[in-house]
Amino acid sequence: MILGGGFGGAYCAQGLSRAVRQGRVDVTVIDRNNYFVFYPLLIEAGTGSLHPRHAVVSIRSFTRACAFFMGEVDSIDTGARLIACRLAGTDRTRTVPYDHLVIALGSASRLPPVAGLRDHGFEIKSLDDAVGLRDHVIRLLEMADATTDRDERRALLHLVVVGGNFTGVEVGGEFHVFMRQACADYPNLDPAECAVSLIEISDRILPALENDLSDFAARKMADWGIEILLDTSVRSVDAGGVTLDSGRRLETRTTIWCAGIAPNRLIADLPTPTDGLGYILCETDLRVVGFDNLWAIGDCAVNVDPEGNSYPATAQHAVRQGKHLARNLLRVTAGDRPRRFVYNSLGSLAALGCRTGVAKILGIKLSGFGAWFLWRTVYLLKMPGFGRKVRVAIDWALDLLFRRDFVTSGRAAKIDKNP
Repeated sequence: MILGGGFGGAYCAQGLSRAVRQGRVDVTVIDRNNYFVFYPLLIEAGTGSLHPRHAVVSIRSFTRACAFFMGEVDSIDTGARLIACRLAGTDRTRTVPYDHLVIALGSASRLPPVAGLRDHGFEIKSLDDAVGLRDHVIRLLEMADATTDRDERRALLHLVVVGGNFTGVEVGGEFHVFMRQACADYPNLDPAECAVSLIEISDRILPALENDLSDFAARKMADWGIEILLDTSVRSVDAGGVTLDSGRRLETRTTIWCAGIAPNRLIADLPTPTDGLGYILCETDLRVVGFDNLWAIGDCAVNVDPEGNSYPATAQHAVRQGKHLARNLLRVTAGDRPRRFVYNSLGSLAALGCRTGVAKILGIKLSGFGAWFLWRTVYLLKMPGFGRKVRVAIDWALDLLFRRDFVTSGRAAKIDKNP
């Protein structure tokens, strides 16, 4: 049984597919959605560089040999080895037994107790989040074009992004470009009035990269006019703006929270050991500490390397963990011992916007257009399915040749925080 059809769970199921076809094991995947989002392309799907549907992968087609159940997990009884689920869209509950359980529930956005954040902050965790944010920004462009109040217009065209990690940097860079390009359709707007402020609590953005690449990214974004506020945190968020810990006030109608992740809510109800932040503690073979038939991978788990350091919560590591766990499960069911998971990262890439990026691959550092081109090439190759690769490539080619349409999708009224 696999709970969660994201990168870790889906690749674990796919790794077991051959054994399922041979009748050696039975595998069921449970997820609230019948697709998983290819997260590296989430922001581009939101801003219109590619069609949103091309950034999602069908779990059924990806794990074709495995059974799939679309529903919400209500409870997990590790003693009786039972999962209680609600069928999607209904109140009916189904109980499913298991022999081995893989917990790959992913993570949620970490929303600390900042005053007003839950009411007025935007998340960027799902496809709906990305498309809804784009719709919100287009609505603000329409409002700014219609207003004659200069201060109000500047607040409408000012985005505040909290969190200088990969997601925060890409959100800031891509939406900065998006707004300035859109201004060509609005006769009363000046692209120079479109502003982005990027807030990071540490002393540099992209802390997962080495200093020189992080510094390059900061310089490029500053050159584009993006304000980077380091060693800064947020005191409160409201409908009219953000108040920083220093007391400074940023007038904005859009606060985008990209500052970290939190464990899935289900983990708190499990009898599994967790660290101080609530993530499941695992042995080096990916087995949950204290259990023989419970395994955890991806963002929801603490999987450690040979030095005892936790592997980062990235798609690259979740995919590798999923594949390795599939092999371990086959070993255990055959009566063998599971093997330690050891993975050396191939590198990191980040897109900054304006066809610029930073990368470190196999120890080689790149920045600028070359890094951006490599970023797109790598993720195009990693996209599951030949047909989907072709669709994404065509979307990107059209984006290079033609301007985007700056229209809403019709979801904005449901998602807007400050209508």
